[in-house]
Amino acid sequence: MIWLILLFGFGLRLISLNQSLWLDEATTSSVASKFSFSEIITKFSPGDFHPPLYYLVLRGWSMVFGFSEISLRIPSVIFGVVTIYVVYLIGKNIFNKKVGLVSSLFLATGGLHIYYSQEARMYALTALFVSCLVYLFIKKRWLLFSASLVLLGMTDYVALLIVPIFWIVGRKDWRKLVISHLPLAISYFFWLPILLQQFSAGLAASQSAWGNLLGRSSLKEIILIPVKFMLGRISFEDKWLYGLLVAVVSSIYGYLLFRSIRLMRSIRNLKLLLLWLIVPVILAVVIAFKLPILSYFRLLFVLPAFYLLLAGGTQSLPKRWRNLFVVLILFVNLTSSILYLVGPRFQREDWRSMAKALGSSKIVFPANSQKEALSYYGKGDQIINSDQIYKKGKEIWLSRYVWEVFDPSDIARQRIESLGYNKTDEYNFNGVVVWKYLKL
Repeated sequence: MIWLILLFGFGLRLISLNQSLWLDEATTSSVASKFSFSEIITKFSPGDFHPPLYYLVLRGWSMVFGFSEISLRIPSVIFGVVTIYVVYLIGKNIFNKKVGLVSSLFLATGGLHIYYSQEARMYALTALFVSCLVYLFIKKRWLLFSASLVLLGMTDYVALLIVPIFWIVGRKDWRKLVISHLPLAISYFFWLPILLQQFSAGLAASQSAWGNLLGRSSLKEIILIPVKFMLGRISFEDKWLYGLLVAVVSSIYGYLLFRSIRLMRSIRNLKLLLLWLIVPVILAVVIAFKLPILSYFRLLFVLPAFYLLLAGGTQSLPKRWRNLFVVLILFVNLTSSILYLVGPRFQREDWRSMAKALGSSKIVFPANSQKEALSYYGKGDQIINSDQIYKKGKEIWLSRYVWEVFDPSDIARQRIESLGYNKTDEYNFNGVVVWKYLKL
């Protein structure tokens, strides 16, 4: 049965896999293609906010399979499917085989997990490593636990917020925990110079307008975590309808979580799942007052705990109600997932269509950091800054992509219009907004 679930999850993650890369994915592609393995560590990492392991993995993969949208995303698909299997193992060990199957089916169909299993970023890999850590901790396989901890630490800093739960639950094994953490401490000792540079860059970003996009602590960001866990990336323009849907789904999921928590005294390691779900979120909220890390996708690694607890809650119900609640959750998951997979408006920024519409025209970008996606689609030589605009040019395009952050004084627009250009069209390619100007 688990193999059918894995096959189903794999199939879902292949749908719409060739959609346009968005900006961060294009940055990932640029890193993997332009930097050698050593340069990823020495030249790119100091200015980034993540450890280098995912980039190193993707460079090795891409050297063999290329840099197409599908090729870049296949590793995340694989990481996502393997995570489904690990969740099955966790559910089987903490509850029983049936809960393991149900929880893996929930994750296989979960909209948020499908979305990030299709993204050329490190979040699916992070969720896999965290799930492996929890399973290895339960089985007390300390050598593999220690190795997985190092791999996690070299993939994503935020996911290390999982570490305190092992100390809370495994106090009796404190000596083994100390030993298992030594390789991570040693690896970070050598990584410290670059880590300090990244930390400095992160602080600088948090003090700018960019920090608002990265995820400061706010009521909105906190609420988005459970909402996106339940409904994935979809939303509706009618906010009242969306709010009603969230309220209904929340009542169902909340009831199942309550039922699951009531089993804590009778099921060993259930406390581990609850802490896995809660502790990293609380710590992220606190940290985000200083460093902007509170975005729901950065907490994807706690999503498996969410589905494991829901699956446990269904099994505490009478059989006739148990099946009904399982069907309800699968209905929510599949509905939100299908809406994303077949609905372009719920998918990623469409830089590919923007590049096609641009044709041979020049386009002004206020900042260097926005160029990777358009360059990926072969338009890099058409990108100019506002100082390169000449009066003899008849047509010019202007990127309005998060211009409030990169050009808060709107200097690029003012420069274009001061040279006698008139805005004739405005386009929105799924979040990529551009304006077209003509000199009449």
